[in-house]
Amino acid sequence: MNIYNNKKTLFFKLKRNSLKEWQQYTRHKFVISLGEGTLQLSCFKDYLLQDYIFLQKFIKILSLSAYQAKTLEDRNRSVDFIIGIKHELSLHASYCKKFNIPKSKLLKTKEKKQNKSYTDYVLSVGVKKSNLELFVALSPCIIGYGEIGHNLSKLKNWKKSKYASWIKMYSSKEYQKIANENIKYLDKLFTKNKKSSYKSLVKIFKKASKLEANFWEMCI
Repeated sequence: MNIYNNKKTLFFKLKRNSLKEWQQYTRHKFVISLGEGTLQLSCFKDYLLQDYIFLQKFIKILSLSAYQAKTLEDRNRSVDFIIGIKHELSLHASYCKKFNIPKSKLLKTKEKKQNKSYTDYVLSVGVKKSNLELFVALSPCIIGYGEIGHNLSKLKNWKKSKYASWIKMYSSKEYQKIANENIKYLDKLFTKNKKSSYKSLVKIFKKASKLEANFWEMCI
């Protein structure tokens, strides 16, 4: 079974109630052209630079999640994600080297408005809301990249794309496992937080998905 279409999961239900925003994000022209290999190299380089900044902030957000966690299991989950992002940052460095982006430029790049809007929103959810709501806000990124990688790997000629290494990373067994674990973790958090408003979760998911789409648009 496709883990992203399991109708019993909270993730699927959130997608179903945010279909417009989800499709605008996961089927954005940036994603389609990346899979086809037609994305302008300058756009991909801009994405790498901004995503590097985003991942640095992502670590801060997950550190907040670890601090707010009420159980050792939840705290360890956030720590595991931080370790995973450190690995992703090392892969980013290798991509930058492959596409001739010097480390000096990586470190000096200024954060764009759309990037800041996204991280500021997720941080505000983390500060004001529960761990469940924070992970709902993070799920379009953590799980969404897995779904995008999975979908792009089904394209006939994806291996011929100049961005095949990116698709390979997010469609890999390792990343698909991370996405699946997060889908299950969302269900677990939802079960433990029965007082949470489902409508509020949908609102957060929609907003985060829209901000993800804006991130792609920023790089076009």
